[in-house]
Amino acid sequence: MKDSKGRVAFALVCAVLGLIISMQFKTVRNTTDGGFLSTQRAQQLTVDIRSLRSEKERLNQELTELERRLKEYEQTEADENYIIRNLKNDLERFQILSGYRTIEGPGIVVTLEDNPSEFANETSFLEYNYEYLLEIVNKLNAAGAEAILINDQRYLANTEIYYNYNALLINSMPVSPPFQIKAIGNPETLEAALNMRFDIVWKVKQDGLFRINIKKQNNIILPRHTKVVKFKYAKPMEVVE
Repeated sequence: MKDSKGRVAFALVCAVLGLIISMQFKTVRNTTDGGFLSTQRAQQLTVDIRSLRSEKERLNQELTELERRLKEYEQTEADENYIIRNLKNDLERFQILSGYRTIEGPGIVVTLEDNPSEFANETSFLEYNYEYLLEIVNKLNAAGAEAILINDQRYLANTEIYYNYNALLINSMPVSPPFQIKAIGNPETLEAALNMRFDIVWKVKQDGLFRINIKKQNNIILPRHTKVVKFKYAKPMEVVE
């Protein structure tokens, strides 16, 4: 009886030991399998990190190149804007000098009128003696006038003033008194140049040949010259540096 109980106890102990050994084996196997999967995952993450680093470097290089090209475009645009701005300024200046642009600015207005005559059909003194008109224009130019208008005609470098067929012609257009000369420039300087003692205006007022009036203005508008100048013989010459 005792032997039977001992055998049963021994069998139970063996069974428990077998179960414990089986469980430990399974645990070790699972632990080993888990370790293997973690290493594989780490290797995959390493590959992904390397790929991301390569992509980052490529994108950084592409960004650097784009920034360089952008700077080139900005510099090119700035240079083009600078050139265009200078060309516009030069064109504007030449248009003003040539009279082909309406301008405004301070200056003086000089009015020349014939003295009243009892003869209604008497020829104008100013038309026959237009040298007074020329002298006043020359005085204004010498005093720094930047632009001059006689009645409705801009006075330019090639403007002609002459008497022909009972008419005074300016820029080949007939004009008649009263003459109104508008000059843009420093009003004080222009007025002082005309009012110098013993000069043209002083003599005219002393002799009473005709009436003259000078008035300063803060803003004078001079219309553009409308006649187109065509060059038949003159042409630009190439300058060899």
